[in-house]
Amino acid sequence: MKILGRLPERRWPGFTGAAIVALAACTPALNWRTVQVQGAPLQALLPCDAETATRPVELGLGTVQMNMQGCDADYATYAISHFLVRQPERAAETLSYWQAAVLGQLNSAAQGEPAQSARPLKAAGDGAFRPRGALNLPQSVRITFEGVGPQGWKLTGQAVWFASLEPEGVRVYHAVIYADKPRAQAADTFFAGLKLQ
Repeated sequence: MKILGRLPERRWPGFTGAAIVALAACTPALNWRTVQVQGAPLQALLPCDAETATRPVELGLGTVQMNMQGCDADYATYAISHFLVRQPERAAETLSYWQAAVLGQLNSAAQGEPAQSARPLKAAGDGAFRPRGALNLPQSVRITFEGVGPQGWKLTGQAVWFASLEPEGVRVYHAVIYADKPRAQAADTFFAGLKLQ
């Protein structure tokens, strides 16, 4: 999985033309395994061997050192990102900005129309998302959205954002699945496997 540091230029690994054409073909079962998220007190379930990267990312609140871990399986990308916010009072603001940045990466407008952020869908399971130990913030949510990615392909995202208190500040998290359509069972497994330690 190739993870790029600047959010607006993110590529969606695993989505080649051949992969899209082959979506109807038989695909391998997901091989879920528990992993320790690098650089964070978080365990996760991933369906494939993960790659990791750490990059400085400009998120509109200054440059942050973002840690990313993810992989591709069954024609979908699974990813977890996190970084530390030194000012705990900015946790809610940071989550809001991060959500807007992710949704802004996918265009929901028809070709020839002005660009718009991804269109949120109302899917089962969407709403408040607070793993045990996470801060009780209104911005801790699970949402499903769709739009067109940088390569011009329709993508659906299923994502969560949350935050937890640490001695040096607040760590904010984002986990997401990108695929051609919502994958409710995989999303439930992926998000239920996020365990703060």
